[in-house]
Order: sequence, then structure tokens, then C-alpha cells
Amino acid sequence: MNAPERYEMFTLPEGVRKISILKDPKMANCLQFNIQREDHTIANILRYQLLKNPLVLFAAYRSPHPLEYYVELKVQTTAKTTPIDVVREAIQALMVEYGNIRSAFDAEIYRLDAPTGEDTRRTARAGTGYGGFGSMDAQSNDFGSSGDMGGRGGRADDVDMDF
Repeated sequence: MNAPERYEMFTLPEGVRKISILKDPKMANCLQFNIQREDHTIANILRYQLLKNPLVLFAAYRSPHPLEYYVELKVQTTAKTTPIDVVREAIQALMVEYGNIRSAFDAEIYRLDAPTGEDTRRTARAGTGYGGFGSMDAQSNDFGSSGDMGGRGGRADDVDMDF
């Protein structure tokens, strides 16, 4: 088979930098970031965060080929800032945002695992019986008791995470 080995999708070869930066000669104040061993997941999140910044004129990415494990992120900014600065700000903002999500998730898991006189740990970890992700109401074959994945069915064991 001609496909590369799976480990090549994740392992950065020796001598290769994680991020290389190329200046775009056709566009003013524009850089292309080649991010090695990443895919649409990180590129799309980063692009979305960049486009929230009013100083960013253009932000887009592409994956040149499915068997080449890198993405090209192109960023153009106004003259008030540089593409490197806005990418740094976007990465910092994403780290804070996903850190907050992780903290809220961990706090909710801790709350579910807290001793209440009955053994709730098994049901919380198995994803059944508490209205969270992956739980099914056996009578209606719907998620949660309200028929959606939001879990806002009003049951006493319903879980709502507020971020």
C-alpha cells in the first residue's frame, strides 16, 4: 500500500520545525504559517478565533494534500499590527477558552462523583442514568427526558453544565 505509516501523522521528523512562516509577496502585511502534523481541527479553530479580531483582514487555511500532514494558515492584518501578533493573541485566547471549558467539565465530574450516600460513580462514568452525554431514556429512546441532547428535562438527576 502507498499510504504513509500512521505514526507519521503525529511524529515531527528530526530537523523539522513545528511552525514555519513565509511572507506572502503579493499581499501587504500577510504571512503564511505552515503548521506541521496538524489538520483541519486546529486550523479551523484558529481561523475562527482570528476572524473575531477586527484587525484581521483575512484568515484562511488549507490542507494541501490528505497524505501531507500539515496545514497552511494565511493571515493578513491591518497596518496597526502584525500577523504574528494576532496569531499569538488568538492562541492565548483559545488556551484560556478551552482551559475554562476543561475546568467547568472537571468541576461537573467532581460534583457528580461527590459522595451523596449512594454510589453515583458507576452511573456517572458509564454515561447512563444522569441525563448527560450518551444517556438514553429507556422509555422514549430520546436523549435526556426532553428529547434533545441538552438534557433540560427537569429531572432531579438532570445535568446542566453552565460555562
